Amino acid sequence: MKEFVNGLLLICCIGLLSCGDDEPNADSDPPVLPPVNWTEDNPISGDITPPNVTLIEGLNEETFPVIDGSDSTQPLRRLLAATLAGGYGCSWGPSPGDGSRILYFTSKIKTEDLAPIQTLSSKLKENNTHPSYNNLIDGKVELIICARESSEDEQNYAQEKEVTLIEKPIAYDSFAFLLNRRNKVNNLSHEQVVAIYSGKITNWNQVGGDDEPIKAFTRNRNSGSQEKMDKLVMKDTPMIDVPELRGGSMMAPYLSLEVSFYGIAYSPYYYYLNMSESVKNVKAIAINSVPPTREHIRDKSYPYVSEVVAVIRSDTPADSYAKKIFDYLTTSDGKKIIEASGYVAN
Repeated sequence: MKEFVNGLLLICCIGLLSCGDDEPNADSDPPVLPPVNWTEDNPISGDITPPNVTLIEGLNEETFPVIDGSDSTQPLRRLLAATLAGGYGCSWGPSPGDGSRILYFTSKIKTEDLAPIQTLSSKLKENNTHPSYNNLIDGKVELIICARESSEDEQNYAQEKEVTLIEKPIAYDSFAFLLNRRNKVNNLSHEQVVAIYSGKITNWNQVGGDDEPIKAFTRNRNSGSQEKMDKLVMKDTPMIDVPELRGGSMMAPYLSLEVSFYGIAYSPYYYYLNMSESVKNVKAIAINSVPPTREHIRDKSYPYVSEVVAVIRSDTPADSYAKKIFDYLTTSDGKKIIEASGYVAN
């Protein structure tokens, strides 16, 4: 009888184990993905010649509207002004402030006549995403080009000021995850990224890396990168709160990863590829085995493709140059400028 009972218990245990195989443990780590070997796009370097496009009649250095936008859209705004307002050439050079690369006006500048270029430069503000939206709402600028659509805070502020914003996509970018190049991980699944940033995965050995704790760097609320992180990646999953690992500028994640071999951060791919000077030490990785390259942005196979938007106020006069440029950006000529800047046109 005793043997019968023991045998029955053994059968029940086997049955329970079999049922467990059919229903994976929700708390278990997502499976480790194989490495992905891929060649990154070549960053835009040197001089950029404005594309051959039909110009907007009457638009010049004096009449060009005051525009603002995200840090990562600075080259697009500069090339747009160079092309439409004066036929200036542009060239990449170091930013005087944070170690990034930005676009400068080059040709047609004469030492004895700097007034036109100074006038045009004064129309191009560089206040990054959240202040740009607030500047547009407050009427301090006429048009903005940002790496994301308006946030809930900005929409509430517009409503408070009784302002309606008109936003439209003009280009595509990808939202990239970054590691130090010494980290052997180069491919994560969406589920692994969410688990890292919700605190469920805390060591690189859980995703195929070294036995080292993960430092998950974040960005400040209302920054372009943080809003994309919330909307594209985390969605309804709460993020870990790590104030000591939060950066307030676009270069902060890169500078952190240069010295943190086992950190992870995020950034627009355009900024990573074209504007960061940290690519020798920092790498973008594949997500779900798909790299964030222009090819995979264009065919939408990368899971985190994001939109670059142009924004005006609804009360912008129809005959204003701000409205004309807003409309121009989605024409075939506007798309030539966008592609020349390195973005993928809408």
